[in-house]
Amino acid sequence: MKILAVDQARHGAWAVYDYEVKKLLDYGTWGFDSKNYTFEQAILHIEALLSEVIRTHDIDAVFLEDIQLRKNVQSFKKLAQLQGVLVNMCEKTNILYNLVAPTQWQNYCKARGRTTKEIKSKITSVEPTGKKTSKILSLQAARDIYGIVTENDNLADAVMIGHYVVNNIKIGSEDDFNEKERDD
Repeated sequence: MKILAVDQARHGAWAVYDYEVKKLLDYGTWGFDSKNYTFEQAILHIEALLSEVIRTHDIDAVFLEDIQLRKNVQSFKKLAQLQGVLVNMCEKTNILYNLVAPTQWQNYCKARGRTTKEIKSKITSVEPTGKKTSKILSLQAARDIYGIVTENDNLADAVMIGHYVVNNIKIGSEDDFNEKERDD
C-alpha cells in the first residue's frame, strides 16, 4: 500500500511512502507565488499536481496536515478552501484520506516548524549546547531519519507527516479509517 503525505499551502510539499515497509519512496515540492497566481489558480494547480502524484505512484491513501487557526483569519480561510478542494478530490476518486493534526506528528517526531525568527536567522538545526531551549526542528528530523538535507521546512514537514503515519496510523477499511462525520 502506498500513502501520500501532504503539507498543503501555496508553497507546499508531498511525500510518498510504502506503508507496509515504512519506506520513503519519493517526495517533492511546489510553489505558486502570489505575483503570478491568484490563490484560486494556485488551488487548481495544486489539485492537478497532487492528482498526478496519486496517479503516477498508484496511491491508496492520502494524509493531509490539518489546519489550525492562528492569528491570521484570512490565511486560515484560504487553507480551509484548499483543504476542502483536496478532500473533495479524494472523495471524487474514492481514495482513503485523513487529516493529521500538526501536534500529532510534531510530538511523535520531536519536530516543529521554524518560527519566523528562525527562518530569518537561517537556523536549521538545534542549538549546539543541546539544552532544551530549542526543540528539534522538522528539518533536522528529516535529515537525521531520511538523510534529506534541505532548508525547505514544507518538504521536511511532509516527510515527517508520512513518517508519523506509517508508524502510528492503522489503515483499515474506509469506515474505520476516515474520522469524519457523514452528516456534515
